[in-house]
Amino acid sequence: MAVTIAYYISDYGYGHAARSIAVIRAMLRQASEHGLPLNLHLVSGRVLPFLEQSLRAQFEAGSCEGHRLQLRSMESGPGYALRQGTCQADVGLLRQAYIPYAGKMPRQIRKEAAWLGGAGIRLVVSDIVPEAFPAASKAGIPSVGISNFTWYTAYQDMLPAELLAPLAKAYLDMDHFIALPGAREPAWAAEPSIHAGFFSRQAGAAEAAELRKRLDPSGERKLVCLFPGRDTGKVDLLQSLPLLNDRRWLPIVSSTMELPEGLGPIVRIPAEATESQLYVAASDLVLTKPGWGTVAEAVAFGKPLVLLERPLFREDRCTMEALAGLHPHLAMSEDQLVRPDLGDRLLHGLEAAAFSVQPAAAGRPDEAGLIASRLLGWALMEAAQEEGTSVKAPFGEKIESQR
Repeated sequence: MAVTIAYYISDYGYGHAARSIAVIRAMLRQASEHGLPLNLHLVSGRVLPFLEQSLRAQFEAGSCEGHRLQLRSMESGPGYALRQGTCQADVGLLRQAYIPYAGKMPRQIRKEAAWLGGAGIRLVVSDIVPEAFPAASKAGIPSVGISNFTWYTAYQDMLPAELLAPLAKAYLDMDHFIALPGAREPAWAAEPSIHAGFFSRQAGAAEAAELRKRLDPSGERKLVCLFPGRDTGKVDLLQSLPLLNDRRWLPIVSSTMELPEGLGPIVRIPAEATESQLYVAASDLVLTKPGWGTVAEAVAFGKPLVLLERPLFREDRCTMEALAGLHPHLAMSEDQLVRPDLGDRLLHGLEAAAFSVQPAAAGRPDEAGLIASRLLGWALMEAAQEEGTSVKAPFGEKIESQR
C-alpha cells in the first residue's frame, strides 16, 4: 500500500522548511523500514530548491522501491515584513503585502482543492500554509497542521482583527493540529491538539567535532553562530556587533550576510550548504532572533542561546516562554548587544554553571520520528478506509499511544 501525502510548507525564511525536512526524513526512514512506498508532494515557493537539494538523494536511495518526491510551486503568504536593515517588524509594509494576499486566497484555495482531488492524496500536511486546510476540506481529504504558531496568531499584534478573518476561517478547516513548543493557539482542529517537543535535523557528534576542528584548528576561540539564516542580508545591528572584532570569538554567519570590511576571521556558511545545523552543533553559543528552527537546533545540540528581543513578535515571546526552565538563554535588546563588553559578558556566561548545558538529544524522545509516525498512520488509515483493508502496527494501534 503506497502512502501519498501532500506537504505544504510556508516559505518565509528557511525555518519551516528545515524542520519539515527533519519530519520528512523520519517518514522516509520509517516507510522504508516497513516496505511502504512514500509518494510525497512538496508544495511551497522559493524554498523548493532547498527542499529538493536536501531530500532528493535520500528518496532515490531509499531501501523501498517506489518512493517518489514531487514538487509543486505555490506562492506562500507574505510572512513577516521587516524594517530595512533590521530584524524588527514593519507593520505598515506587512499590511500592504497582506491585503492583496488575502484577496487572492479564495482563488488559490479553489485551485489547490482541484489539484488535491485529482492527485490521489491521502493526507494533507501543512506547516503552516492556511490555504491547505480549506482546500483539503473541499477535496474530502483529512488535514494536519504542524507548527509553533499560525499566521493568524502571528499577526494579532500587527494587524486589526477584521483583516485576519480569512486566516481564522482557513485554519478552522484543520482536522488535526500538532502543536510545537511555544504554540498558543485557539482550538482549531476538531480533535484535541497533540503536543510535540523541540526537534531538529540530525548532526552527528563526530561530524560536528570534525567541522569545529576545521574551522578553528587551534581550539583557542569560542565559536558563535550569528543569525545563521540563509537570507540575512544587511542588518545594521550586526554591522556594529562587538563580537565581530573580538579575537576570542569566531563568528559563523550566512553566505549572504553583509558585513563591514576589515573584520577579523569570520566563517561564512557556504551558499551551497544545506545542512546548516552542523554549524550550530559545532558552535559554543548561538546568538539569533528567536526563530523556532534555530532555537530548536540549539536545544537539540545543547548550545546556550542569546536571543534578540523583538517586542512586536508574538511568536518570539511564545518561543522564549517555552524555553523557560528548559534551556539556558538570555534575552537582550539591541542596545545591550552593541555594548563593548558583550564578549566579556558572554564568556562569563559560558563559564557560569547556570549557562552550562548538555545536549538534549541523548535523553529526549525522537520528536520528529513520533510526528512522522503519526502522519504515516493517519495517511494509511485513510487509504485503508478507502480500500476496505486494515492498518497494521506500528502505524495503526501503536500510533495512538504516542505522546
